[in-house]
Amino acid sequence: MRKIRLAAMAALLFAASPAFADDALSVILGVRTPPLMNTINLVAEGAGFYKEEHLKVTTTFIDSPIEALRMCSSGQGDICPAAIEPLVDHYAENLHLKLFLSRASKFGVVIAVPQDSAIKVPTDLKGKAIGVHSATGSAGEFTTQSSLSASGLSPSDYTLVTIGMDKQALGALTSGQVQAVGLPLYELVPFMVGGLKLRIFRHPVIGDTPNGGYAAANSVMAAKSDQIGRFSRAIVKASLLIRYNPQAAARAMLTAQGKPFTDADLQRITAELTAWEDELPASDPDSKTIGAISPEGMQRYIKLLADSGVTKTVVPVSEVVTDQFIPYANDVDRKAFEARAEAMR
Repeated sequence: MRKIRLAAMAALLFAASPAFADDALSVILGVRTPPLMNTINLVAEGAGFYKEEHLKVTTTFIDSPIEALRMCSSGQGDICPAAIEPLVDHYAENLHLKLFLSRASKFGVVIAVPQDSAIKVPTDLKGKAIGVHSATGSAGEFTTQSSLSASGLSPSDYTLVTIGMDKQALGALTSGQVQAVGLPLYELVPFMVGGLKLRIFRHPVIGDTPNGGYAAANSVMAAKSDQIGRFSRAIVKASLLIRYNPQAAARAMLTAQGKPFTDADLQRITAELTAWEDELPASDPDSKTIGAISPEGMQRYIKLLADSGVTKTVVPVSEVVTDQFIPYANDVDRKAFEARAEAMR
């Protein structure tokens, strides 16, 4: 009888105890971008990987990409998805952030032309109009200029034109307003899956080096190292799910968007993720360094940006990139996770 009473008391005490709260992390996004850009975040949310890592991740949209980075640099936000170019270009202005995990396995921005175009190699772009999101200080401007510079063209050899994003941007290409576009590949994938035939030119120097990812200030990484490690592991899990079961990843992504979706939507997103998976961090799912950014490759790129006049100075790569969370992020049993992923629907 006494044992029963003790068990009952223990049960009551357990029921009265508060559940452990998930740790909060904030992600700051500069402007609203196409959902495919935020695929990995959405998959991590929709598949429950944040929750599994005991995290409550909130996302805030800011109208200015640079303002979003400044907020993270000053500690007003924890994590900013970012490209390396603005981190280097604004470093002297006391905007100090480090990329700690990539969102891709390759350089993000490519130059694309219609497949039936007479433009066969990058140097054929001499004298042509090339569309970018914004021709005034955007990361796309930097990356396109550096790619063309490495191919032997100077800024005076072509014209950069602001064409906006998504359908508006591709409309400028298909209508002939511009002869090429310098855009993130993720923006081109839906159109390519839809049947648009494009010839793709990758960066000739660092095409296999990712130039963007998730960034945070040193102060945030010090104060919230455990949380950021768990965030990184949730992102690696999301990347692996895309690789192992793109349909389950597509369902998680659509679920996280919080809107009703149809079987046709699921099929479309599945096709897009399948077409894009080689560009994402888990292109090699057996790798133990998913999400890592090559310091050597990135330092070459930073020097190229400065040598071609795209940025003002050469910043040491250690000031803008860290791999401190990579081992923790990759602490995932691949065989067990693959079996789990394949069982998901």
